[in-house]
Amino acid sequence: MNGNVATDAEGYAARTDAELLGAVRAGDRQAGGELFRRHVTMLRGIAGGWVRQPAEREDLVAEAFARVLSTVAAGGGPEANASAYLVATMRNLLARWAKNDRRVDLYATVPEMATAEQGIEDVVVTRSVDHLMWSAYQTLPGRWRTVLWRTTAEGDSPSEVAPLLGVSPNGVTVLARRAREGLRQAYLQVQVPEAELPQCQEIRRRMGAWLRGGLPDRRAATLTRHVTGCAPCQTVAGRLAEVNRDLPPGYGPGLVSAVRR
Repeated sequence: MNGNVATDAEGYAARTDAELLGAVRAGDRQAGGELFRRHVTMLRGIAGGWVRQPAEREDLVAEAFARVLSTVAAGGGPEANASAYLVATMRNLLARWAKNDRRVDLYATVPEMATAEQGIEDVVVTRSVDHLMWSAYQTLPGRWRTVLWRTTAEGDSPSEVAPLLGVSPNGVTVLARRAREGLRQAYLQVQVPEAELPQCQEIRRRMGAWLRGGLPDRRAATLTRHVTGCAPCQTVAGRLAEVNRDLPPGYGPGLVSAVRR
């Protein structure tokens, strides 16, 4: 019996978010439990940056999960990107609590909730993606942030940016290309959960670059061997690969929204 329980748990852990969400819609409560286990650590970390009290953090995470799973079970909610929807739901909940004068000790201002006319599902996911992209943008080197800001957010030409960076216009074009790829890697990396096992920590820190083919061959081979033989890292890599497949060729409004914050 214990073996069957373990096998069932491993089966759920191997499913993608999209598969688990589909199972929740079909009435599978265990799939909802796996989604909770998969994302709760990340959500607690984000909530901890918004509220001061641990009890408020736990309330926020639990309420967000309850609402999202209820929405999914009723046939709505996200189709695949559970983490983005959960983060956005927490943000909107916190905005409501603050607006209704609930006693919440905030670290930072929480944005107002979107109106129904804007299409709440699309808006909350977009806001969450913007938050992740902003976090990724902040990790980039200064020159990369500058070239992304000037060429993407401000719309400046390479000739206009070249004197600022001390390179040729062609150099600006090359730098911008590297910066955009760096942002893609960073966008993946900020979604990688911290490893509990010491042997996985360095692997996790380089997983975004590895998945985008941004590591030297020898180091990439090391990561590939580890992920192949490590079930937790294999699960993380599989979910990250889903995000990578959904990355647009250019960030457009998402990047502009992030860098103009």
